[in-house]
Amino acid sequence: MSNRLFGSGAAHLGKSARTRARLMDAAVELFARDGFEAASVNEIARRAEVANGTFYVHFRDKDEIASKVALAIAGSVTRQLDEAMIGIEDAVERTSMGTRRFIDLIGNAPDWGRALLRALWTFPALRDSVAGHLRDDLERGVAQGAFDVQVDPVLIDVFVSMVMSGLFGRLSGSAPDDIASRVAELQLRMLGVPANRASAVSRQDLPTVSLSLVPLSA
Repeated sequence: MSNRLFGSGAAHLGKSARTRARLMDAAVELFARDGFEAASVNEIARRAEVANGTFYVHFRDKDEIASKVALAIAGSVTRQLDEAMIGIEDAVERTSMGTRRFIDLIGNAPDWGRALLRALWTFPALRDSVAGHLRDDLERGVAQGAFDVQVDPVLIDVFVSMVMSGLFGRLSGSAPDDIASRVAELQLRMLGVPANRASAVSRQDLPTVSLSLVPLSA
């Protein structure tokens, strides 16, 4: 299996946690390739090299492992976004960085990226959770006088769709290398940020980061 991020997070834990991690890594790969509906418990167990009965020791059913995987991916991304923006108060910078970091973090882990894209469409609550971080920065920008918009569900949906479209292009190889910056710049311009500043902020150098996980718990 590729991108064994759950396995890496559980490498120093006990046997049960390592087995659970193998199942979740297998689920990520299958969900990314086949989607949630097409993947089966049998195939997840086979890919993880465990018996079907072992799967049910750790998860009630396919829906539960799908939910755990999706929440872990989203939680890891939002945690790293929050850490990267500690001390940054300017909403223009935060909005741009959030978009760029999200696309780059997930785009650098293709299996996880594809699984997350499918999860965002499959689990509305997950989509709302991820959108909450964006909403906070947009409302901050309005309060700071940087954004000339009304923050409502339509605006949030448009912005989330732009990020997901950019991520899809990145994962499929159809988008240019600077897709994250281009999406961020378009978003800032839609918010009323002057063209010169939108271009400069969206193309500021950002340190390269890779998706990581906190150790797994049952």
